[in-house]
Amino acid sequence: MAAVHQDIEALLSQSVQEGLLDDQFLQLIQLQDDSNPDFVSEVVELYFEDSASKIDTLEQRLREAAPSYSQVDALVHQFKGSSASFGAHTMAGLCVQLRDACHAHNQPACQALVTQLRASFAVLKGRLEQFMALEAQRKQLGGR
Repeated sequence: MAAVHQDIEALLSQSVQEGLLDDQFLQLIQLQDDSNPDFVSEVVELYFEDSASKIDTLEQRLREAAPSYSQVDALVHQFKGSSASFGAHTMAGLCVQLRDACHAHNQPACQALVTQLRASFAVLKGRLEQFMALEAQRKQLGGR
């Protein structure tokens, strides 16, 4: 049990040091308790679904010959907010850069940033899948 706890702590610490996650995610973890034992995994799953959908939509809109930068910017603004609230530090930072590129109507820069968002999301998703697997082990062992 102590080993699983240590693995979770090490994974989270590494993720914060690398800038993938920030204190906001650590605060989300604190909200999980016996009355809502699946809170974190539910929030993580929602973030996965929402993020994948937003990235797909951004890619589609930015492939258009004349993208609607106001629509792209509105979507990126939502994505930045959800990423910041979730604690996905790198993702939120990329969204800030993407909004700047939208405001400049710089389609190649926007497309490059969406590619970076997709790659960063893949790294974050992999890390959070490790976290959720460790959390499942912790629960099986009866720990909090």
